[in-house]
Amino acid sequence: MRAIIGIVIGLLLGSTIAPAADKVRVSGGGITPLHSIIWVANQEGLFKKHGLDVEYLTMNSGTLGVQTLLSNESQLLFSTGALVTANVQGADIAMITGGFNLFAFKVVGRPDIKSVQDLRGKKISISQFGSATDFAVQAALEKFGVDPKQVTVIQLGPSSNRLTALTNGSTEASLFTEPFATMAIEKHRMNLLLDMAEAGMSYPQSCLMIKRSFLDANRDKATSFAKALIEGMFLANKDKALTIQTIKKYIRAADEVYGIGYDYFLGKHAEGLLSMPDRKGVELVIRQLARTNPNAKGQTPETLRVFEPSILDELKTSGFIEKARK
Repeated sequence: MRAIIGIVIGLLLGSTIAPAADKVRVSGGGITPLHSIIWVANQEGLFKKHGLDVEYLTMNSGTLGVQTLLSNESQLLFSTGALVTANVQGADIAMITGGFNLFAFKVVGRPDIKSVQDLRGKKISISQFGSATDFAVQAALEKFGVDPKQVTVIQLGPSSNRLTALTNGSTEASLFTEPFATMAIEKHRMNLLLDMAEAGMSYPQSCLMIKRSFLDANRDKATSFAKALIEGMFLANKDKALTIQTIKKYIRAADEVYGIGYDYFLGKHAEGLLSMPDRKGVELVIRQLARTNPNAKGQTPETLRVFEPSILDELKTSGFIEKARK
C-alpha cells in the first residue's frame, strides 16, 4: 500500500464555476482519512455552494504545508501544529478550527521490539524534522522515561517510505496514522508499542490555519471555507459509504482497512473540528522547541497568538453549526 502523494492535486469544483466564485488554495500537510472532510466537501459541491473555487495541494508533512502558507502558495492549511515553530520564528499564523486534537500516531516497532523502552540505541523514522511526527517521537519517548538522545531519529518522508524501511529492517520503529498502522501490524506482523490518541496525549494534530494578514483582508472567504468544511465533516460522518469511496481516490490500501481509518478519524473524533485545539498540546510543542530555540523560552499560546476562535464562535452563535448538523 502506498499513499497517493501529489505535489499538487487540483480540486476544481466542477467544470462550470460561476465567474463570481472566489479562488482559494488550501494545502494539506500529510494525507489521512480526516482530510476526507475536504475531499467530500469538494466532491459534493459544498465549496461551490459557499462561493469558493478551491484548489487543493497535498504536501508530505505539516512543515511543508506551513511553508506553502508562508510563501502565499496557499491561503489556508489543514494540518498539524507546525505553525508554532513558524510563529516562534516571527510568523503570524493562527488556528481557526480544531480537527484531531490528539496525537493521531501509533508507534509501531519490528517484531523484536516489545516496548517503547526497547528503542534505546535503535533507529526510529519520522516524516521530517520539525513535523508532528518529530514532536510525537519526543513525547512518546519521554512518556516512558527514554531520553530522546538515546534514540537515532531519521527523516524518511511519507508513511509509505517509513513502512518500507521498517519492514526491510533499515529502522526498528516508526510512527503511523491509520490505516498505515493497521497495515504494518496485521500485514507485516509489526508490534504496536503505543497508541498516542488512546493514551490521551494532546496535540493539534489537524486544524485549519490561516495567516492573520490574509484573515484580516479576506474574513468572508475564511468564513465561507469554514462553513463548507463543517458541512463536509457532518456529511462525511453521516455517510460512511460515500466517504470511504472518496478516500479510495486519495489513499491506496487493502479494502478491509479503509473502514479502520474512517472509524479512527471520523467515527471517534470528527467533531473535534468544532473546538479549538487543546492548549496543552501547544504548550508541549513550545516546551520542546525551547530546548533548542531560545526564542521559544517563556512563550505561551497567547504570546504566539496561535488561537483565533472568532470564526467558530460566530458560526456557533449564529446557529449555523446546529443547522448544518441537522
